[in-house]
Amino acid sequence: MDLTKILSNPVRVRIIQYLQLYGDATTKQISGYLDDIPAPTIYRHVNSLIKEGVLTVKDERKVRGTTERLIGIDVEKWSKGVNSDIAGTAYQFLMSIYGQFREYCSSPDVDPMADRLCLRSCIMRLGDEPFDQFITEYAALIDKYLKMQDGGKLRGISIISAPVKEES
Repeated sequence: MDLTKILSNPVRVRIIQYLQLYGDATTKQISGYLDDIPAPTIYRHVNSLIKEGVLTVKDERKVRGTTERLIGIDVEKWSKGVNSDIAGTAYQFLMSIYGQFREYCSSPDVDPMADRLCLRSCIMRLGDEPFDQFITEYAALIDKYLKMQDGGKLRGISIISAPVKEES
């Protein structure tokens, strides 16, 4: 599994994000949710993610002459891929964000104020249970706003959680 290839493609990231949030789904369901991306593009990326071993076909059934596949993340392979090179995975994650940001900044009509550009970071002191609760609430908040709104812009929002070295 080539995480660099996966994490550097925003369509693939959004497909994985959908499955992480909603669980197993058909490609048609994913395509219906990510309706700003052409269906053939979704189908092509889903097939590539299946070939790469990120996604797995959980079930197949015949529907009006075609085969409908229920797909999901192969959690074991995904976890193994992410954990095998956590520093490389984090680097690729950050570089994909940087690449999108650089592309945005290279536009001749860039307007950070009008586009509501936001760069924020905070350090929290949380035990494991409060942190788990924070992540649950964060996921619910993202879920609330994840569906593309008519006239809305695609906006990248990222979160990184890592221990911070405390000063002595």
